[in-house]
Amino acid sequence: MKQLLKNLWSQRAQNVWLFAELVVVCFVACTQIDPIMVKLYYRSLPKGFDNDRLVVANIAFIKLYETMNGRDDNFRKESKHIKQKLLALDEVEQVNRAHDNMGVIGLKDVEKGVILPDYKEKFSYQGDTLLLNSIYYAAGEHFFETYGIQPVSGCSSAKELSVLTDGCIISRSLAEHLFGSAEAAIGKNIYEWSLYLDVHYTIRAVVEDVHVSDSYDTWHIYRDCGGIDMSGVQNLIVIRLKPDVNVQRFIEEQNYNAPRYASEHFTIGSFTAYNDIATSKNLFSIPIQSYSFNLSVATALFFLINLCLGVIGTFWMQTKRRTEESGIMRAFGATRGRIMGMFLAEGFILTTVSMFITCVLYLNYVKTGLGELCIAYSPQPDPTWVANKPLHFLIISGIVYLIILIVVSIGIAIPAWNICRTKVVEALRDE
Repeated sequence: MKQLLKNLWSQRAQNVWLFAELVVVCFVACTQIDPIMVKLYYRSLPKGFDNDRLVVANIAFIKLYETMNGRDDNFRKESKHIKQKLLALDEVEQVNRAHDNMGVIGLKDVEKGVILPDYKEKFSYQGDTLLLNSIYYAAGEHFFETYGIQPVSGCSSAKELSVLTDGCIISRSLAEHLFGSAEAAIGKNIYEWSLYLDVHYTIRAVVEDVHVSDSYDTWHIYRDCGGIDMSGVQNLIVIRLKPDVNVQRFIEEQNYNAPRYASEHFTIGSFTAYNDIATSKNLFSIPIQSYSFNLSVATALFFLINLCLGVIGTFWMQTKRRTEESGIMRAFGATRGRIMGMFLAEGFILTTVSMFITCVLYLNYVKTGLGELCIAYSPQPDPTWVANKPLHFLIISGIVYLIILIVVSIGIAIPAWNICRTKVVEALRDE
């Protein structure tokens, strides 16, 4: 250890720049990796419904309307016709027509024409304000049957849930929080927050929890939206396949046969596996939001990869400059393994000290309010590591430390192996 510290001190002019670069890279990596890890973790949680057999068909225009009159009526009629064709397929178990206001957490900003996925609607019970995820469905469209969301109490089957038109349906975790059990929730009233109207909904049924947000949030309220129209940014048909049907083969065949579903104004633009476009923000997983999530992840990974390549290049060049030093040590009897071990140990010390400094800086960065640990807000208690700030910090720091250590090891090991294979005479040629 003393020899390693002496080597590091003797090369302090070069190591100070390596040290500074590692601190900057570790800090940036913490800010980039934290949100990615949190989102990927929440996306990995069980959805609460059988999504492996779901396929999404996107309805597209093939003939634009000259006027808006009659557009919604024609859509209801023609999309129902397309639905019946799909339902007649041997591989299909159930079909649900929907637009992107159904199943989306939150509301649509009509002026901007975009979805507000993080918006929670206000409800109250016994004076307590509740921020709940509103999930909309159209009665008679087989919403619960298609998604496989099962009742806990109040209804005996998903088919009964799908035709409820009055009252509301809530999730098991919300029922247990408010009433102690799912059975006790049936028949109780929950009030929608309003300045002018006293709007209340009678709880008709309780369903199993479904995870559909970028947080540990399963407090949902399901309500009938009245029907299908063209108000959504996208209009979809969600298909549940029968067991043992090959999803990818079905998609390939149906994409080839898509023109046969065309009506006067509409057709199916494409078939996509639910899991290929799923995001935890949207139960219907519309491609627009999936693209946004993938873009943010890809951007973060792009910067991280470039930073890591920069670190590898810096350590690579620094190690290559030590060819003569390696030759001298070998001339005095040092083995190749000892030389490589010494170089790697120096990199380990630099990385460890840099990561320690980074942790101190990042903690102060969070405490001063300039940044924060990426803990998704949720009114529901989150028992996972994400909401445990000390554990959260340790996990993210450990991941960053491991990544940087691997990167530094690559930047040292490859050139160190090459210079250790160089003949002593050639290594000392310029000495």
